[in-house]
Amino acid sequence: MSNTTTKLQGIVNLASTHVDLVPLAGVGGYSNEPALSICNDAIQELLCAPLDWKFNSVEMPMLVTTPSKQDYQFGGAIAFTLGATGSGAGIDLTSNNAITQSGTTTTVNTLEAHRFKVGDTVYMSGNTVAAFNSTFTDDGSTSTWSGGWVITAVGTKSFTFTHANSGLSTSGAPGITDFGWLASATMVEMNNNSSPQNSRTIQAVRELEPWSRVSTPEKVCVLKDNGDGTLKIRFHPVPGSTQWGAKLVYQAKAPLKVALTDTWAPFPDEYGFVYRQAFLWAAYRYLRSPIADAEYAKLQQKVMKALGGADRETSDVYVTPAENLMDMGW
Repeated sequence: MSNTTTKLQGIVNLASTHVDLVPLAGVGGYSNEPALSICNDAIQELLCAPLDWKFNSVEMPMLVTTPSKQDYQFGGAIAFTLGATGSGAGIDLTSNNAITQSGTTTTVNTLEAHRFKVGDTVYMSGNTVAAFNSTFTDDGSTSTWSGGWVITAVGTKSFTFTHANSGLSTSGAPGITDFGWLASATMVEMNNNSSPQNSRTIQAVRELEPWSRVSTPEKVCVLKDNGDGTLKIRFHPVPGSTQWGAKLVYQAKAPLKVALTDTWAPFPDEYGFVYRQAFLWAAYRYLRSPIADAEYAKLQQKVMKALGGADRETSDVYVTPAENLMDMGW
């Protein structure tokens, strides 16, 4: 992040002023250890669920549902058709040459079997080359998708159309490689042209069992990170005939620091009081010191304070009374 400047080494140096925490680097002949591993432990602790940090929040590209389909493979790009029989299919990764051209003839490979037919108009979103993406417009009166292509041929996991341009670079989904845990989710009704689009919130959960009931989804989970830049996403109940565009928000996983010259990103500098305390706790835990529990209690307090700003944004509007409840006018 642009506002992250503090290096890991700086916090290690600060902790080394504690007599019990000397030395923290160069132990056993390893120049950065155990300090580097302790830094990674601290960051991983701070970025695990349920700590929902705004600076670490990522909005996933839109995924479009298919009637009577519960599970979806998704790498950040989607192909979809609209209308009464509209459906969606995750596009394969750019690294797998998902979208290629021969002249203007364009072939798209999907991550799993699709339901598209010859003659359908297909739209695409999230591809790494902008020329392969359709356009969504909301002018305040209506909302529409434009820039679709008529399918000329289909395979089980592929389809073909003619593009207006030739010579475009290989494209496809960018891949989702930083997924940590799912934080929230909303859906918009794809076949409704109102402005704004009809939308609803659904519950983001850790996991869901297979289900056969078809209705409007109420819950969603990332069932599995496939480890290749794609995710397996499941809805509950199974989406019905109404076609939804799901917009999922997740917390990015903790980055692995490889040198003490790395910064404490993604934490901004103003959260230094949090990661300083996290490092102290992790260092004392490494030493198996009885102080570790007390330091962890301090860490919890600092985390609550840091997250309190976001809480107040909600409570000030909906909960906090205009007058002190303890003021009886005496």
